[in-house]
Amino acid sequence: MLVRQRMILVLLREARSLSPTMLVKLAFLLRHETELGEEAGFYDFVPYRYGPVSFTLYRDLDHLQVSGLVERVRNYRIAARRRLADEAERHIAQLPPAALEAVKIVVRKYRKMTQSELVDDVYARYPWYASRSELRHGRGKKPRISRKAVLTVGYEGKSVDAFFDGLLREGVEVLVDVRANPVSRKYGFSKKSLSAIAEKLGMAYRHLPHLGIPSSARVHLSDDASYRRLLKRYETRMLPRLEQEVEEVATLMKRHLSALMCVEEDVQCCHRSRLADAVACTSGLKVRHLP
Repeated sequence: MLVRQRMILVLLREARSLSPTMLVKLAFLLRHETELGEEAGFYDFVPYRYGPVSFTLYRDLDHLQVSGLVERVRNYRIAARRRLADEAERHIAQLPPAALEAVKIVVRKYRKMTQSELVDDVYARYPWYASRSELRHGRGKKPRISRKAVLTVGYEGKSVDAFFDGLLREGVEVLVDVRANPVSRKYGFSKKSLSAIAEKLGMAYRHLPHLGIPSSARVHLSDDASYRRLLKRYETRMLPRLEQEVEEVATLMKRHLSALMCVEEDVQCCHRSRLADAVACTSGLKVRHLP
């Protein structure tokens, strides 16, 4: 079991039961107000209909529910399942004392607030996460609207929540997936999940597989030199045969703030850098690689 999943069990143990909204808000405060926010793999958040949300957290909740450790109780609240309390305690016992203390501090600080009071408090102090809320008509801090450019982004090293949070902060309207095979072992980055989350966040998703490098071309990659040769071949042989697709992307990017998406964090190790240059030549826009 992941550390962050154990943290859910601790939250439920300390608070006894929580509404989904309260659970998410308390996890958000753990992320932003305790040392847990510095832990790799802890939850990231993105502004959504009711303030900050973590799609990863909801997936973990489903996992814990399927495993029988948590359950839905009256009024749609979530609680640790009593008959598996000993098993939950064994998982919790593996957490360091500092993590347990962080949860106790946050629960103690906010447990007397009603859900409405907690939402108001989070919105007031973290206005970016209220920017898309239906509860407050999106009156939080608005994203900066970047000037039209050929944006690119890689998801390596990011959670799906952190990935979309960065795109929303830039004002990205269309996510253009240029992987030949849009699959990933990492939650949220396979085509079905990615497109579903994008839709929930009001962002369009386009998958253009012909602009990717097919798996067959990657078979004999063995070192940096072979990978550089592949990228050079993509630039000089593959892209010239994709003029129509490049023109399609260029037209899209002139109309909507869009980002070319692939895997690699280092853009120079990814074919999207070569593709971005081709789109820039066609569109007249500048290239900007997002962190």
